[in-house]
Amino acid sequence: MLGDGSRLERVFENLIDNAISFSPDGGIVTAAVTQDEAELVVRVEDEGPGVPEEEREAIFRRFQSIRPSDEAYGQHSGLGLAIARTIIEGHQGSIMVESREDRLSGARFVVMLPRAEAR
Repeated sequence: MLGDGSRLERVFENLIDNAISFSPDGGIVTAAVTQDEAELVVRVEDEGPGVPEEEREAIFRRFQSIRPSDEAYGQHSGLGLAIARTIIEGHQGSIMVESREDRLSGARFVVMLPRAEAR
């Protein structure tokens, strides 16, 4: 794919840092990359509390952060995901959060970027 390496690095550092921060001690964070003819897809999963469905769009707005009431998870300003979305959309891609496929607790962030041949 074509892109600004330092900006894309910032996106993935943010997603991985968030996943670590929101996961409990000993929790597992995974990152996986797949591709097809049109897209490169990066998935980052954690074992944290997850993101309620009704908040999944809000967390990409500036100064938004959804934290469990006990505050044991995640200490964030609420800017990282807004910046990540801006960078990914600037690369003609998309970013979203969903439940993990295995339905265990946690979140899965999915980044989709067009492959250079698909542009």
